[in-house]
Amino acid sequence: MRLGAVLGITAIGILGAVIFAGPVSSSEQEIGAPLPVSEVPQYEHPPQIAPDAEAGASFLQHFSKDHDPTRWHKSNLSYPGAHPAWLSRQIHFFDDRVELELRRMRVGDKTLAGAEYQRRGFYSFGRFEVVMTPAPGSGTVSSLFTHTHAQFGDPHDEIDIEFLGKDLRMFAANYFTDGAPHDTIPVRLPFDASEEIHLYAFEWEPDEIRWFVNDELVHTATAKDHPIPQSPSRIIISLWSGSPAQYDWHGKPTFEDGTRAAFYCVSFQKTGDTTPQCSDTFDPVAANAAKTAN
Repeated sequence: MRLGAVLGITAIGILGAVIFAGPVSSSEQEIGAPLPVSEVPQYEHPPQIAPDAEAGASFLQHFSKDHDPTRWHKSNLSYPGAHPAWLSRQIHFFDDRVELELRRMRVGDKTLAGAEYQRRGFYSFGRFEVVMTPAPGSGTVSSLFTHTHAQFGDPHDEIDIEFLGKDLRMFAANYFTDGAPHDTIPVRLPFDASEEIHLYAFEWEPDEIRWFVNDELVHTATAKDHPIPQSPSRIIISLWSGSPAQYDWHGKPTFEDGTRAAFYCVSFQKTGDTTPQCSDTFDPVAANAAKTAN
């Protein structure tokens, strides 16, 4: 995640009410009227850590129609910076997935509202997996990433799997160590990721990060390339679009209003564990046949 990801993720509070404005035209120039200042989501304290996540324990999450507030947190806030407002109402639950939505609406000084969903815990070395389809449309950024920052008493460390809507036949692998980014690593795909369900993963070790697509190794970064992150981090999925300064990176925001990214499964297997993962049961052929049938 680019630029001020730290603010959007670490400044997450549980608000007493969900405040929103209705959707507006998909034209980039047509934005709804601003909300009253008193109704704009504000910063509160980050969510508490789940009781079973204190030590960054392994987990497997197949998403369903039920939100589990003891282990997952729905962001609902706005803050200064390049990212959109985050609205919890734009997180949608279905029998086999959770969908994150991106809309053009005015929330305070923001003209975009995205969605962010995070695991309540800090996780370190191991294998991180996600089964997903990113949102279509130039300007979108659909992602799974790990993240921490000074608000947690740590440096800005981060590892990313990011899909950029301007070209969904690739994803951007990236990582930050103590606030310093490695150059974005474009990983080419033999399919349009928004049209098919696939599994993406990275394995994080003290001196190396390896990225995978459907269990095939596609890139390895080592400490010789750039120092490897060391700080335990939150696991977050999100859908957003940034400022004009980011258009060259993620594309001009011409996406259809209300575009969505779908997430079916997220898992973390701590180094040394043999616990279940998304990949144990995921079959891309069967998953996409079922998607086509539906």
